[in-house]
Amino acid sequence: MSDALYFRVSSDRQTTENQFEEVLREQYKLNGWDRDREITGDLAELQSAVIETYSPTAKDKDRIIWKANKPVIDSLAEKCVYVEQGKSSKTGSVRPLFELMKRDAILGRFDRLIVWKISRLGRDMREVLNTVYELADLGVTVYPVKSQTGPITSSMGKLLWALMSWQAEMENVERSEAINAGLKRARAAGKDLGRPRSVFDRDKAVSLHQTGLSNAVIARELGTSEATIRRVLVASGAYSPSVKNIPPKKPKNPLKESRLYVGAPPVHSK
Repeated sequence: MSDALYFRVSSDRQTTENQFEEVLREQYKLNGWDRDREITGDLAELQSAVIETYSPTAKDKDRIIWKANKPVIDSLAEKCVYVEQGKSSKTGSVRPLFELMKRDAILGRFDRLIVWKISRLGRDMREVLNTVYELADLGVTVYPVKSQTGPITSSMGKLLWALMSWQAEMENVERSEAINAGLKRARAAGKDLGRPRSVFDRDKAVSLHQTGLSNAVIARELGTSEATIRRVLVASGAYSPSVKNIPPKKPKNPLKESRLYVGAPPVHSK
């Protein structure tokens, strides 16, 4: 039996590294491999798929940002190991490696998919079950490490998958409600939410603009983005966005546009 591994997190503030060792150890256990001797090399390759970087904030603190190491991820995908980092959404989102995994299943590259949790397969019960049924039709068994489900082709497996996918959806709903309630309390308390405000001398930005410097040069000088400089200048009245010259539309041909003719229709000579 050939295996495929699928890892996913929903934002760059999370890392798939937490899922790596558990999924690998479960794969080694299912195949009867020597876990202690061989797992080290595979784990090191997986860990290199995400890179830890730091982004400064307005409070002079470094925020950890996890970035995908694309060359390593592409190399792992060739081995049916899919490491994905993408923004999740209730209405669904584009997951390139998830779609690649399903295409590889159609090609028969593996017959067992190992994931960390059921929630890695979708945001709600319907999406999870549709994915599991679709893979089952291709001869692929889905094995979630954190849940005891069994094959969905059996009667007991159908019941367990329905219960576990419903539970995963409820956990997502409760988590979202808790976050929204916390944001509401923070707004009521007068706390600033959202992305931290860029800290730089706005008066200096206006004075540099008046000397004739471009927005790009001002942004580099003050350590911020060009779009932020543009918003500051517009708010101060020192800059007005240019309006592009839009050419006038060509007059319509009345004979070509009209479907009704007075008298005989026009005769077109060959």
